[in-house]
Amino acid sequence: MMILRLALAVVISAYATAQPASTSSLVTYIFGDSLTEVGNNNYLQYSLARADFPYYGVDFSGGKATGRFTNGRTIGDIISTKLGIPSPPPYLSLSQNDDAFLSGINYASGGAGILNETGIYFVLLLL
Repeated sequence: MMILRLALAVVISAYATAQPASTSSLVTYIFGDSLTEVGNNNYLQYSLARADFPYYGVDFSGGKATGRFTNGRTIGDIISTKLGIPSPPPYLSLSQNDDAFLSGINYASGGAGILNETGIYFVLLLL
């Protein structure tokens, strides 16, 4: 079950040309839940699943909360570092005309799941 969860948590696609891989030819797109989130939920107005409080990110560069549900880096950050490229930004932090779409994006969202019921406890219902 844990292996299945990890397989669903991170999907990284790397595109390399026929020449030896260079940092300009590698692109990462990350899909997942809180294990790989880098701050998308910070841009959701009605989400209770947020990691922008003290102690989240205390071991991350800068020592401040970044939206990661960890005190440091996520697996996506670690893999990006190993590939020699920057960690992709949160999808919701970009504008539609941003060129960052071409160099990779992190779509992960804390509380995400396959079933509609998965994240129901993390949504602020306005009654």
